[in-house]
Amino acid sequence: MPPPRDLIGYGERPPAFEWPGGSRVAVSLVINVEEGAERAIAPGQATVFDYGARAGIWRILRILDRHGVKATAFCCAMALEANPAIAAALVGRGYEIADHGYGWDAHAGLSAEAERELIVASRDSIAATTGARPTSWYSKDGLNPHTRGVLVEEGFAYESNSFNDDLPHWGADGARFPVLPYSGDTNDAGLMSQFPTGQAFADHLIGCLDLQLEDPRQGPSVMSVGLHPRIIGRPAYAGALDRFLGHATSRGAWIATRHEIVEAWLRRAART
Repeated sequence: MPPPRDLIGYGERPPAFEWPGGSRVAVSLVINVEEGAERAIAPGQATVFDYGARAGIWRILRILDRHGVKATAFCCAMALEANPAIAAALVGRGYEIADHGYGWDAHAGLSAEAERELIVASRDSIAATTGARPTSWYSKDGLNPHTRGVLVEEGFAYESNSFNDDLPHWGADGARFPVLPYSGDTNDAGLMSQFPTGQAFADHLIGCLDLQLEDPRQGPSVMSVGLHPRIIGRPAYAGALDRFLGHATSRGAWIATRHEIVEAWLRRAART
């Protein structure tokens, strides 16, 4: 049986509140730390992934440092085990550490027991490498019907395995366990397909933010931006991130970690 669906959500009138500082849009920057955790790599692709760990991640961090903003890191445990300097750099900057699996694993169809074993293994490894307990969970292939229950029992604060809204919500299963939806369209993976240049990707991100800022719907929204060191960390593409962040800060967007966004939602809207 698949997980339950909610096709109604907030409907025509989402909750009316503001993010901290009076911002209308919260921007969630998500760095996917996967290099070194791959199950299989296509011929010739190993060095592409290696570039992300050796050079790309550091370029991303320099750009975020320049703008004075923080990100959430979706971390595969094996990737941090292979490069503890990345773990130290993320934690030292105050980034949020989230669990992206032990390896870059597929979880679809696993029993509750088998999935719990993998989740606990990745959670404990990430905590040991970083000194920070992962706050959230994001699997590469979504949730099983039992996954959210496992996450609650294993001490996660919220989950990110959804693409179904512009705001956090409680999920469709009736549990009081928050989900902050992620996004596939504002993701640098598009540079491998629909975006021919970094400039095109920057324009796409800026257009998304501007629409959310100017949308006549009531209340705020969240814009998630997916980043991969092996992609956006390349010199040809990194300028897109720099340009977007300059635009976002100039327009008063609240650039925050995902946990900060969920906590703000819980304080301001969940009980209204």
